[in-house]
Amino acid sequence: MTTLLCLPGTDLDQVHVPPHTLSIGVDSGADNAQDYGIKCSMIVGDLDSVNRTRHTNTEFIELPSQDKNDLEKALDFCLDRGWTDVMIIGMRGGRPDMEMANIAAVMAADPALQIQMLHPGMLALRVNPLNPLDMIAPIGTQVSIFTNTLTEVQTSGLEWDINGVLEPGSRGVSNLTNEANFTIEGESNILVFIENNQPSNGTQAA
Repeated sequence: MTTLLCLPGTDLDQVHVPPHTLSIGVDSGADNAQDYGIKCSMIVGDLDSVNRTRHTNTEFIELPSQDKNDLEKALDFCLDRGWTDVMIIGMRGGRPDMEMANIAAVMAADPALQIQMLHPGMLALRVNPLNPLDMIAPIGTQVSIFTNTLTEVQTSGLEWDINGVLEPGSRGVSNLTNEANFTIEGESNILVFIENNQPSNGTQAA
């Protein structure tokens, strides 16, 4: 089961959304999704900005905690329901601080969640010991790896393979694939950005 989380970003017209089982609006992300033809079955969050009148036959689930942002709460909600395969759209286009908070939420989420973020022309995946990356993509595909803490990273099939400690910073940015099949593993949560917006984790074509 793949769950699509819809955030209030502004780039949905530039993103190809693959097939999914369930669409969940994250507060006003439901309004944004509906503008682009995506009907959300549920809407979660503190529900302080969604236009409720636009969403008929939709389940509203209020998650009122102010200690976490709406994406953190939505990811916890998915984990509690056992919906561990998650795609996220609408990450970009809002306030820069909110974009950073959403990235922080993804990095801090439970490692059991398999998280993909769809951006225009680029796919981002969270990689960790429970969710290593094994992908097929055209040689020369751009790949960037980010971490927010010192962590062991092992890669294969990249122009500049990393086999050791990766520190926060720009060292992992703008790598390239030099084999059709490339792999990335991390001992803790890392983010991998790939020059493609088609999900293909698990030795599938990008």
